[in-house]
Amino acid sequence: MMQFTQIPQQYAPLGGELRYAIEQEAAGNIDIRIVDAAADGTGANRIPESGPDADGTTVSAGDGTALLGAKRFAATAAAAFDIAPYLRRRMRFVPATGGTGFRPAADRTVSVVVEAAATDGAVEAVSPVRTFRAGAEAAEAPCLLTSMPLSRLIPEGACDELTLLAGGPCTVTVTALAGDTTVAESYRAAESGLQVFRLDLRDFPGAESLTVDAGACGVVVYSVIPARQGAVRLTWRSRAGSVEHYTFPVVRTEVVRSIRQQAYGPDGRTAATAETDRETVLVSAYEGRQVLDALAELTAAPEVWIAEGDTYTPADIATDEAVVQRHGTLSCLEIAVRPKRKIRTSWN
Repeated sequence: MMQFTQIPQQYAPLGGELRYAIEQEAAGNIDIRIVDAAADGTGANRIPESGPDADGTTVSAGDGTALLGAKRFAATAAAAFDIAPYLRRRMRFVPATGGTGFRPAADRTVSVVVEAAATDGAVEAVSPVRTFRAGAEAAEAPCLLTSMPLSRLIPEGACDELTLLAGGPCTVTVTALAGDTTVAESYRAAESGLQVFRLDLRDFPGAESLTVDAGACGVVVYSVIPARQGAVRLTWRSRAGSVEHYTFPVVRTEVVRSIRQQAYGPDGRTAATAETDRETVLVSAYEGRQVLDALAELTAAPEVWIAEGDTYTPADIATDEAVVQRHGTLSCLEIAVRPKRKIRTSWN
């Protein structure tokens, strides 16, 4: 008889460990299967590529099937294991697009069950379904997942995105103030769990300020500023598991570099191919420490985009460090960004 003695919390972050533990009455083999609870199960019995795990045991990880991973513990009465490395590859972050309202967040979570079987292959224990989310920090519903402050600046016509962890059905009310005129619109998500709410200022023309009230999850207040020509709005995945936006008002430098692959022939050295790389150094406004700390995440963000309306272009950050405080002076942050390109594989 097998039973689970440790199971992670619902909506635990994939940036940390997701440890399961299981016990059985007598020593023997324990076969673990990590199954995608959202899949239809048609691929559950197919075993994908296999290879050694970090501890030397055999592991197989699925891609596109219900089976996300498998692991065997030999001749033991108890076992503990971390399934987070199997699940991180399932995250598919894409910034939300379109008008103001809720957007699907299914690609930012993964729901699994863990099965334990004995040597004969009969499943003896099945864990409850658990849904896990991207991010490195634990959080309890209801809350707003963000690394940016709750009072923000936003240019006219720009968009922003809020990631909510709701404990039940969620209603968001957007109140726009323009002079003496106040307009309020409400949006509702019927389901609990991770929710993505997109705010598009094009739906509130002329607004001078907006308040986004997500009830128990939190309230975010936006002050609308004029759009600045040449400004660059960056979007990135934060440590909180959210997608954040910020507009850099100043482009300090823009450098074009050429990378040439050279070859030697009868006539000497020749340039066989040449690639160009454009690197842009952006400068933030003078900001408080909370904003600068959030912007500093760009140096390690797993995904970054350049936002232009509903178009998000993948980008790379070329800066390894960010200064967030200088004694006795107001602080701004500089970041170098370049288009994202595939790295060619060398074949010998």
